[in-house]
Amino acid sequence: MNITFLVGHLAKERHSLMYELALDLGSKGNTVTVITGYPSRRISKDVQKYYQNHPTEQISKNVRVVRVGSKRGEGNSLLIRMIKYLALTIHIYNHSKKLETDAIYIYSTPPFLGLAGARLTKIAPTLYNAQDLFPDSLIKIKNLSERNLLVKLLRKLEEKIYKKNTKIITISEDMKKTIIESGVPADKVGVIHNWVDLDKVKNIPRSENILFDKFKLDKEKFIISYAGDIGLFQNFDLILKAAEKLQEDGFHDIEFVFIGNGSYQEELLKQISSRKLTNTKVFPLQPIEYISHAYSLGDLEIVSLEKGMTRLALPSKIGQIMAAGRPVLGIMDTDSVIAKEINEKKIGEVINKLDKQSLVDVILFFYNNQEIVKEYGNNAREYALKNYNRAIQTNKYNKILKEFVKEKDEN
Repeated sequence: MNITFLVGHLAKERHSLMYELALDLGSKGNTVTVITGYPSRRISKDVQKYYQNHPTEQISKNVRVVRVGSKRGEGNSLLIRMIKYLALTIHIYNHSKKLETDAIYIYSTPPFLGLAGARLTKIAPTLYNAQDLFPDSLIKIKNLSERNLLVKLLRKLEEKIYKKNTKIITISEDMKKTIIESGVPADKVGVIHNWVDLDKVKNIPRSENILFDKFKLDKEKFIISYAGDIGLFQNFDLILKAAEKLQEDGFHDIEFVFIGNGSYQEELLKQISSRKLTNTKVFPLQPIEYISHAYSLGDLEIVSLEKGMTRLALPSKIGQIMAAGRPVLGIMDTDSVIAKEINEKKIGEVINKLDKQSLVDVILFFYNNQEIVKEYGNNAREYALKNYNRAIQTNKYNKILKEFVKEKDEN
C-alpha cells in the first residue's frame, strides 16, 4: 500500500509521534512518502541546519521524507504564522497531488492542511487526524467571539475539512463528542489514543533520579510536581494558593516543583516571590532524554486544564505521567471522560471546584496515605500499558488505511 503522509513539520527531536507513526506504517510493508515543511520551532540551530540541508531523506527502508516550502522560521505574530501556514499548505498540496497513492494521512497542524485533504479526496481517501480542535482552541486562547469575522471564516474552513475528508480520527472521547456536536456523522469519527514509548518512559526511583541532585531537592519531602508548558490556562494561581495555604499551616515537608517554560513563567516567578513561598521552586524545561526523570519526580503529578479544554485537546503528558507510574492530580472538568477514567480506575484524583481548599484536601489525603500513592502509581502504569501502547495504537491507523484501499478496490 502506498501512503502519502502530510504533516506540517517532521523532526524526530520534536515530533516523535508522527515520526514513529510513519516508521511503524513503513515497517508493515507500506511505502510511505512524507510531505512536510522545514522544522524550525523548539529545535537547536544545528538540528535546524541539518534539516535545511536535507530536503529529501530516507528515514527507513520504506519511509521517504520530502521537505517543501520556506526554510525560514514561522514568525511570532498570529497573522504572520497563519500566512506562512497557508503558504506551506499550498506547497504540500502542490507536491502531493502529483503522487500516485492509495491512501492519504493528514495531521491537523498546521490547521489548513485539512483543506488540502479535502481536495485530495479526488485522488485517494483521506484520514484527517484532529490532534486539537481548531478553531475552538484559538477561540478559547484568544477569547474570541463567534461573531468575529475571522472566526466565521475559520468555522467555514472547519466545516469543509470535516465534510470533505473521508475519515476523522481524534485522540479522546471528549474531542470526538465535540466534533459530532458540530454536525459530523458519528460513524465518520473515530478515536485513537496517542501513545507513549513505554520502554523509554517509566518510573525512576528517587535514589536514581538525577533531577533531585541537579535541582538540589530533598528526597524526603512530599513533592507535587508540574512539568510542561507554563502558560495562561493551567490554573497556576490556584496551585500557588494551595501552596501558600500548606505553608501557612506548617506543612514544611510538602514542596511544589514546576519544570518548564512559557508565557506565564515570569509572572509565576513574581507571584512566588510576592507570596514569599519557600515551598515552591521553578526549573527550566529539561532535555527529552530526562522525560522519565521529570515525570517520576513528584509523589503527585499535576495536569491542569481550564474549564472546557478537555473537549478541545488532551495533553500528551497524561499518558507520560501514567507511564512513569505516578498518580495524576487533575484540575479539569470532572464530567469529562478522561477525568472519570482517572477517578474510577484509581489512577489519581481530579477536582473541578476551583478553590484552594479542595486542592489542599486532595494533596493532604495522599500525603497522609503514602500506600495509596504507591497503589495509584502502579494502577497508572498498568493503565498506560493497556491504553498507550505504541504498537497497538499505530496498528489501528494501519487498519483504517487498509480498509480505505479495500473499499476503493471494491468500488
